[in-house]
Amino acid sequence: MRDFLGRQLIMDKTLTEIEDQVDKTKFFRLNRKFIAQLKAIERFKPENGKIRIFLRPEMKEEIHVSKETAPEFRMWVENI
Repeated sequence: MRDFLGRQLIMDKTLTEIEDQVDKTKFFRLNRKFIAQLKAIERFKPENGKIRIFLRPEMKEEIHVSKETAPEFRMWVENI
């Protein structure tokens, strides 16, 4: 997990456990590796049915929401 200053934080819980505890209006499970807070999402763009996510601070790897999860992500963003 990283904070807004880019510092790496160590968690002793799985993403599923964290996902169950966070406010679903503020956090979204992007994929198997990432949960993001709404204010950390700088922008996003569709790519071949998937959605590419750009976070603050910037991540070294590309982050995508799957084709299957993309509609749920769009609804989440639109309802916030």
